[in-house]
Amino acid sequence: MKLSILLVTYNHADYTRQALDSVFWQDLDFPFEIVVADDASTDNTRDIIAEYVGRDPRISIRFLPESPNLGITRNYQRGFAAINTEYVATLEGDDIWCSPHKLSQQLAFLESHRECVLCGCNYFVYSEEQARYTERVPAEVGFRYLDSRQLIADNLIGNFSTCLYRTRALKQLPAALFDLRAYDWAVNIAVGRLGLIGFLNMPLSIYRIHGGGTWSLLSHREKLTSQLEVIPQYDAVTGGIFREDFDALAVRLRAAGAGSGPAQTFQLRRAVRWGARTAVDCLPPLVATLLRQLVPPVFKRALLRMIGRRA
Repeated sequence: MKLSILLVTYNHADYTRQALDSVFWQDLDFPFEIVVADDASTDNTRDIIAEYVGRDPRISIRFLPESPNLGITRNYQRGFAAINTEYVATLEGDDIWCSPHKLSQQLAFLESHRECVLCGCNYFVYSEEQARYTERVPAEVGFRYLDSRQLIADNLIGNFSTCLYRTRALKQLPAALFDLRAYDWAVNIAVGRLGLIGFLNMPLSIYRIHGGGTWSLLSHREKLTSQLEVIPQYDAVTGGIFREDFDALAVRLRAAGAGSGPAQTFQLRRAVRWGARTAVDCLPPLVATLLRQLVPPVFKRALLRMIGRRA
């Protein structure tokens, strides 16, 4: 076989059938395998997957040995280590491939673009709570090239379920990467050191946001802060070659509200100034003029210093 699908699951019983159905309807005309890396689910995820064994003569299903809960990073590490085919597609148990041509198009791309070590694709973000689908970027025909520096600036690949890799690239990932909290972003930055990345512009996958998702449970600020915290580690594991790009990203994340310190102080001060101007503008003109003249500048500066200490 030349292709494996690494199915990564953890308590995905509510979604696993949809994920598997989207694999079984792929328009491939050759044998391939599904390698199941289940991270000690406590629901019946494994039982559901077992129901699919033998359903399609093209597809064999191989379960990795049961183990204690490893966490997503170590679970991916053992999954990658278990792959021996030329190509591996990754699918998380709560996501869906929305086109029967996803794998065939990505395989055709990698086989005709030897300069690329990974082929990703555009995708829909599905908010389960709002029942809303949003394209990651507007759909277009064709493809674009990406590299590691572009992924640092904007993780267009977005999630593992969009990815088809050359297995040899995954085998070259630094072992230290899996000592970190490393999701698709870190893995793909490291893979991008080995070659270009192709990105198909048509949405072929669906990334589901739901209450049980590891990343989905974080607030917007927590997501930004999480990114900021791992930057020094990702910089170290990639040998400092992308340091300027990581530094630029850290500046943008702090300005957007990540972490704590000067960025938050600046944001709070700007909000207070805006609120004060708005309040004053709502007053009668004579009262507003008197307030502007009577409030001493030293009081304004003291207020901003107090805000800075509390931020």
